[in-house]
Amino acid sequence: MTKLTANLTRPDDERLIAAMFDRICGKYDFLNRLLSARQDVRWRRKLVSLVPKRENGHYFDAATGTGDVLFEVMKAHPEYSSFTGGDISKGMLNLARKKAVANASSSKVQWKEMSAERLEFEDDSLDCASISFGLRNVVNKEKALCEFARVLRTGGVLLILEFFTPTSGPFAKMFQFYFHKILPQIGRLFSEKEAYTYLPKSVASFYSPSELRDSLRSKGFIVEKEVNFLFGACRLVKSRKN
Repeated sequence: MTKLTANLTRPDDERLIAAMFDRICGKYDFLNRLLSARQDVRWRRKLVSLVPKRENGHYFDAATGTGDVLFEVMKAHPEYSSFTGGDISKGMLNLARKKAVANASSSKVQWKEMSAERLEFEDDSLDCASISFGLRNVVNKEKALCEFARVLRTGGVLLILEFFTPTSGPFAKMFQFYFHKILPQIGRLFSEKEAYTYLPKSVASFYSPSELRDSLRSKGFIVEKEVNFLFGACRLVKSRKN
C-alpha cells in the first residue's frame, strides 16, 4: 500500500486514508486526549446529549474509530435496540471490539468495515446517525451526506462533529499556528508526523460552516442546532431529515 504523504491535502483515495489510520490506531485515543487537552471528551459528550430518545431505535456511528461516541450513546440511551459502528480502518475497528469486550458491551453492538459513501443499511431504517471528526476524511462528502439522508427515517437525526478553519480574529492565527506547526511535531514524537500533517490540510479543504449547512439542506435536512467550541474551530451540527 502506498504510504500517505505530507503532500496530500485532501482525501483522494479511501484506501490511503484507511491505511493511515491503521498505522496510527495504537496511539489514536492517547493523542486525541493530549492534542485537545481532553476537550474531545467534552465535545463528544455534548453530541451524545443531542441524541434523540427512540424506543427500539437503531443508531449508527460512522467513522467510529475506536468507538468512543458509540459507547457513550449506549450508556445514555439503553432504549435503542441496535447500535452499529462503521469505519474504513480495520485497525480502528479491532481496537473498538477489544474495548467493547473490556466494557462488557460486545453483545450490544456490531462493528462493520464500511465507508460513509456506501452505507450498508436499508432505506429509512435508522433513527439517528453520527460522524465525529470523520466527514472531512471522506473522499466524496456529498455522496456520504446523500447516504445519510437515504438511510435515516423521516424525522431521523444526523449529528456531525467536525473541525473547521476559523477565518477571523486573533484565535484564527493561534489555531493556524498550532494546527500547522505544533500539532505535526507532537504527532511525530508519539506517532506519525505525516498523519498529523495531513490533519490540518484536510481541515483546510473541508466545507465552511455555511457550505455544510447548504449541503445538508439540499439533501432534505433541516439544520436545527449548532454548537461552537474553540471559537468555532470545532462545531457540532444537529440536523433532522425532513
